[in-house]
Amino acid sequence: SSGINAEYGENREVREFLKSAPTKGLWMPLGKEVKVMQCWRCKQYGHRTGDKECPLAAKGNLQSEQFRKMHEDPMYHMMRQKHDDQDEERQQKELRIAQMRAMLEEDTSSGSSADEKKKKKKKKKKKEEKRMKEERDSEKSKKRKSEKKHKKKKKKRKRLHPSDSDDSD
Repeated sequence: SSGINAEYGENREVREFLKSAPTKGLWMPLGKEVKVMQCWRCKQYGHRTGDKECPLAAKGNLQSEQFRKMHEDPMYHMMRQKHDDQDEERQQKELRIAQMRAMLEEDTSSGSSADEKKKKKKKKKKKEEKRMKEERDSEKSKKRKSEKKHKKKKKKRKRLHPSDSDDSD
């Protein structure tokens, strides 16, 4: 803080010089360079944040300076987005690989379950074949029964009407 108070004298000189300087057309009045800007770090006039002239350029909080530089850089956000996209892609790939490994482990560890699936499939197929056979058998038996009924009816008719059968001979 004592360094900042000592620098006010320099600021006073700059202000006095600027009062008497021409206001139009000259950027370097009387051959003396005048920077009309204030440093954000030390709050002095005549230089910007990050200039070598700033007394706090070499010292100060390096982490906050690095953060400030990064966020003042227009390319920082673009590079950050690209980096974030690459991280997301990498995470998705790792997730897919983990899922595939889990599937492989599940298949290899559950070899008995694969056998069980085959057995169930065979059992189901046998059951289906048995059902189909029963349906065919039932159709045959129905057909036989209907044929028997038909024959019985014919016999009955012959017994009831023996003359009809004699005439036909």
